[in-house]
Amino acid sequence: MLITEVIQVNESYENELLMAVQDLMAMAMSKDMKKISTVKFQEKLKQQGFIASIEEIIQAVDRSGYANSVDKTIIVPKDELGDMSSSESEPEDQVDVSAMAGDQAMSDIKADL
Repeated sequence: MLITEVIQVNESYENELLMAVQDLMAMAMSKDMKKISTVKFQEKLKQQGFIASIEEIIQAVDRSGYANSVDKTIIVPKDELGDMSSSESEPEDQVDVSAMAGDQAMSDIKADL
């Protein structure tokens, strides 16, 4: 077996593991689960044919973008920690950067004259 074949097999497994993690995380989020046991998550992956260590699962969950927090014991889905874009926060003022730059350029030109 060539080195490139080994690398491709490894990358393929990692991509498949990532997709399986995303599927499980999406299912957990749809069921409004607030916390997921990492060991139980590992068992669910084993049922799907993915024999992965806790460290591999942590990396895959982190890469998936579906979790706010992941460690050896608990996975917190993305929608469970505070949503920073809630309506309770103050809306930010819109800034027209191009207008500000134009105004600054004009004032610099006038100062040079």
